[in-house]
Amino acid sequence: MPKTQGVAAVQRALAILDTFAGAGSRSLADIARITGLAKPTVMRSLVSLDEAGYVVRLSDGRYALGAKTFQLGTTYRANFNLEQHVLPVLQRLSQETLESSAFHVRERDSRLCLFRVDSPQLVRDVARPTNLAPLDLTSTGQVLQTAHFADRMNDGVHVFVSSGVYDAVTASLSTAVFGHDGALMGAMTVSGPIERIRRADLQALASRLTDASHQLSLVLGAPLPREVGALRIISLPSAETVSP
Repeated sequence: MPKTQGVAAVQRALAILDTFAGAGSRSLADIARITGLAKPTVMRSLVSLDEAGYVVRLSDGRYALGAKTFQLGTTYRANFNLEQHVLPVLQRLSQETLESSAFHVRERDSRLCLFRVDSPQLVRDVARPTNLAPLDLTSTGQVLQTAHFADRMNDGVHVFVSSGVYDAVTASLSTAVFGHDGALMGAMTVSGPIERIRRADLQALASRLTDASHQLSLVLGAPLPREVGALRIISLPSAETVSP
């Protein structure tokens, strides 16, 4: 097979795998429509992916991700060695704030939720780890697009607040987590129903979030002082603005 054909085949296979982001299963027609590829082309790629274990054909004829993708995801987490450090911090943060907490990383022009702890309250926002979403005007998206270690050192901790962006009923607060040499590791977020966030003491909520992110940054090797420092709350334009 010529080199260019091999590259094109890989690109088609990756495009097909991308269609499963946020979906449990896809039909052949779904995949063809989303990728813009012809059905026979999609079918040939699916057969190869199935044989390699990256997708599996279900009894109803639809396709889902196979065990190999889970193995890759597990390896991804293990290589970054984040889970054992991030999850305990998120668990404490959710216990303290009574809201959901999450840790996102940037994947090109998207944000990926690696870890999440749901609020202990019955009324709460619902999302799943591994969700891939755009780098939008949510507080999480803004952190991943704008956070820089130099700003953290010179201007204190920035906490972004957004509401009604991801959906019409959810508000969130996010701040950056840094690692070795000041590299941006991800965004830590607290989220919940808009009305409950509006009634909350936003300064206290932001303070708990920054304490947690600062603690995690130190564990991950960020060259930060032991004290958190100044806190600046930035309300983002959104469907509804949560005012500090």
